[in-house]
Amino acid sequence: MLKNLLLLNFFLVCTLVLTDTYAQRKESRLTGNSPYSALGIGDITPANAIPGDAMGGTGLTFGNGIYVNTLNPAMLVKTRFVAFSTGIRGQYRTISDGTNSQTDFGANLSHVMMAFGMKPKWTMSVGLRPHSSVEYESRYTSTIQGTTNSVQYIYKGQGGFSKATVGSGHMIGKSLYVGLEGAYYFGSISRDTTSRLLLNDGEDYYLRYSDRINANGVGLKAGFMWQQKLSSKWFLNVGGTYELQSKLKGSQLRSLTTLIEGQNGPQILKKPDTLGIASGSLVLPSQYALGISIESPLKWIFAAEYSRQDWTNYRNFQGRAESNLTAGDRISLGVEFLPKVTSTAYFDQVFYRVGFQQTKTPYLVNTTQVTDRSFTFGLSTPLGFRNLSYIDLGLSVGTRGLTGNGLVKENYFKISLGFSLIDTRWFLKTKTD
Repeated sequence: MLKNLLLLNFFLVCTLVLTDTYAQRKESRLTGNSPYSALGIGDITPANAIPGDAMGGTGLTFGNGIYVNTLNPAMLVKTRFVAFSTGIRGQYRTISDGTNSQTDFGANLSHVMMAFGMKPKWTMSVGLRPHSSVEYESRYTSTIQGTTNSVQYIYKGQGGFSKATVGSGHMIGKSLYVGLEGAYYFGSISRDTTSRLLLNDGEDYYLRYSDRINANGVGLKAGFMWQQKLSSKWFLNVGGTYELQSKLKGSQLRSLTTLIEGQNGPQILKKPDTLGIASGSLVLPSQYALGISIESPLKWIFAAEYSRQDWTNYRNFQGRAESNLTAGDRISLGVEFLPKVTSTAYFDQVFYRVGFQQTKTPYLVNTTQVTDRSFTFGLSTPLGFRNLSYIDLGLSVGTRGLTGNGLVKENYFKISLGFSLIDTRWFLKTKTD
């Protein structure tokens, strides 16, 4: 009983920390500088759990009950016991425009999720995870004609949206799995444009235009998986998800601030002027994903998946489409191997994974669609002999974008670390002899 309470407290503490982290996005470096996150609602965070990071982001059509499937709610039913899952993602990125370059690092919690079996063919889950991230900063300087002074222009954005979820997975008959996931989106995005007048006396003046949006709303995703037995050891799995279009309602605050250079950086010279406060909404486009896998349970998995989201259907806070967003899609391939589930050797209980992912992002810059490609690999190691709880590790090496035509190229190395904790004694009735 004490162990169960400690696990529950750990889950609640992580949830509170995660909520506080999301609420304080403006004060922390979570994902690293990414110019492309200036578009739309920012970079969309991968929805898969940490084990999927090592398999190219796959996970629609399989699950072993050890880790919580965060991609397809239909796969929740694979989790028979109480399962807690959390993790952290970090990335080291080099950004280049062909002439200048910079390196950056950022890290953030990936998710906190708990799943629990209600009945033999019914499992539910609750969770919290990021949905998008905006974090960019760029600046350039130009000389004021006829003077010796210059103006530096600074463009900066921070924030993003998170989602709290409740999922339910069911098994119908012996081969059909179905599920639903409800989501509550919440968050804010701030974008600042600053003009800094560089004066020779060192008392530089700043004029900062700020645009902050706060929004929230609900979403719904449905999923299925159908399994066909091919032989005594092999199964064919086919599945997919469909996420409905979501409308997030909120408010927008626009302000103008004058600052002056101080001993500890820019200081507000006078109270910010409010330019406008308005109510409105954001429309997030629908998304579908399809996958297929060939599986030998607790031995081999070969998976291939495709997903698509048309961001021409996105509407910003002014109710308009954005010309720099287009339809994006993703192809994912992954392989998982477990040496021998019945072995007493520790490394025979380790899951080994590799994968590949190619994403045509929705970002359209000067008629060029930005492409992201990466190779992934990783493993999951048990916390002890014949222990159902695992430590998950995923590594990814890739590139996004290219140099020239007004684009930038990002070379990155990502690392994911997660924990999949299982307790088999929850909800068991006490028996007295």
